[in-house]
Amino acid sequence: MGKGVFVSALRREIKRLLWQGRARYLLLTTLGIVFCYIFFLTLMAEGQPQRLPIAIVDRDGSYLSRRLCHEINAMQGVRVVAVYNSHTAARLAMQRQEIYAFLEIPKGTYNDVLSFTRPHLALYSNNAYLLSGALSYRSLATISKLASGAVQREVLRKKGYDEKQIMGLIQPIELDSHLISNPTANYQPYVLTTMLPGMLGLSVLLLTVYMVGRERKAGTLREWLGEDALPALLGKLAPYTLWFTTMGILGNVVLFGWCRFELHGSFLLVALLTLLLVTAMQATGVFLSGIIPDAHLSTCFAAIYGTLAFTMSGFSYPVDNMPGALQALAQLFPLRHYYMAVSRISLFGCGMGLCWVQVCALLLFLITGLVGCRLLCTYGEE
Repeated sequence: MGKGVFVSALRREIKRLLWQGRARYLLLTTLGIVFCYIFFLTLMAEGQPQRLPIAIVDRDGSYLSRRLCHEINAMQGVRVVAVYNSHTAARLAMQRQEIYAFLEIPKGTYNDVLSFTRPHLALYSNNAYLLSGALSYRSLATISKLASGAVQREVLRKKGYDEKQIMGLIQPIELDSHLISNPTANYQPYVLTTMLPGMLGLSVLLLTVYMVGRERKAGTLREWLGEDALPALLGKLAPYTLWFTTMGILGNVVLFGWCRFELHGSFLLVALLTLLLVTAMQATGVFLSGIIPDAHLSTCFAAIYGTLAFTMSGFSYPVDNMPGALQALAQLFPLRHYYMAVSRISLFGCGMGLCWVQVCALLLFLITGLVGCRLLCTYGEE
């Protein structure tokens, strides 16, 4: 009987998709996901923002200040778009969002260097745009340190030190850094391997809540669920599960194949996690539809929950640095477990032996779907 109910619900949903105009919702959701892939892959094609606009406030007007401006403009990450004579002009340009940061060189800097007095350079960055402000500040801080080292080197040369002694005094400890699995510090593998599947999961969640809520709003819950609710629910969701899982796997082919993101582990395991993410988001959508009777309210709550998952997943801010309550709350989002597993597989080549906890966590979300199905049955019996 369960098999017949499943097939009947599947045929009913396919018929609605093909002949009753429901396919437009699936089409719009698909186009939204495709747009996200194209947009973010194009936006971050260089791996991280390049040539960010900055400015220099040159109140010294000396050879040293002009040399600093030249050296800063030669850096890959920033581009000097203006040189101002006052702090106020640079601050107003930052407020107009024309620049992300500026370096202020005070008057008498060159004379302070010649008289062995420590000059002070001021760095200002706009952290309202976290990534752009941080990268601009890092570039300016780096060139400032290099300039300080260059000045020290010239002074030590005048005092008769050789190059080996000079480098030992300027940089007594030399650091040799290696970025594991990402030597070019490309932001794409860190961000897009979680953000784009997150957009997929958000779309699955919203569409599931909408489709179930539409049945409730139309008064067809009893007709749809019948006497055997679980096979009927699975039959309705099966086309969307297959479609979105296929999209997720194709998206991973684009990321790990065409874009050549690092993948030291098994692609099949990543595909399995994609399937589990889709089904977990569907189960969560059924639970929200069952626990919140109003269709509009359940959709709004699903949007908030799905959007909050990007923060709670941990790819933008470490969950371990959050308060204990938020760390516990993060476990209630499927994207968190997907991120933890995929990052271990792609960057460190881990197998199922080190990802089984995340796999089991995603499977536990299916229980929420069973609870939601029972709540829908209760509602249909009223």
